[in-house]
Amino acid sequence: MNTQANIYEQSTSKKIYQSDYSTHDLSKISEIYRDEINISIWKRKLSNSLMTSSEYVLDQNPNLEFSEVLQPNNIRQSLKSVIGSSNKMLPFFDDVSYLSSMFCKLFDQRKLWLRLDGIDHPMCPRFHTDRLKCRLVTTYVGPATQWLHHDLVNRSKLGDGNEGKSDSESGLFQSEDDIQQLETGDVALLKGESWKGNDGAGLVHRSPYKEGNYKRLYMTIDFLETYIGIYKNSLR
Repeated sequence: MNTQANIYEQSTSKKIYQSDYSTHDLSKISEIYRDEINISIWKRKLSNSLMTSSEYVLDQNPNLEFSEVLQPNNIRQSLKSVIGSSNKMLPFFDDVSYLSSMFCKLFDQRKLWLRLDGIDHPMCPRFHTDRLKCRLVTTYVGPATQWLHHDLVNRSKLGDGNEGKSDSESGLFQSEDDIQQLETGDVALLKGESWKGNDGAGLVHRSPYKEGNYKRLYMTIDFLETYIGIYKNSLR
């Protein structure tokens, strides 16, 4: 995998946003470093063993809330101590550890902020952007993250700009067909507003919208600096 960890520190000129990049080759997820890409997706199908293991983890921890700053080599032990030590969970733990190591290598990080959540409703039901450099997301059980192409979004309708209207009524996007959705198992890197030169162009996304409740187990991996920034803001 080609690591270019300092590229987001470089100045950028005029951008043309292609918005998305999909691949079946994990090594090419590093295309997120291209200026015109704000979501890079590794398309994958979960193996039967990983799917079964993920469902078991969720069944045993239906309200899971795991949030830790960790080094990649400490992840398995931390997961076992918090989630459980059953052998049925090992394929899930192995995958979380693998993706965490990949994230750290790609961005030249020693630590990461790992979160795992078991939920039955949308955590972030409105489309939004995040003020961070880049985030890894994947869903092990249930529906996955939804997002919009950069050139199909009226960003003036984000946040208070919606004037109290729903996303579908505010003019944020023109058609329900504009909404893209990851598949369960897909691994995506979402570029945020704090990536160098990306202010005003962070990926617009939301938790999957679905009528009624649903079972979902999903993971996010963030830079340590994102965790520190949120912690500092909470003390103000």
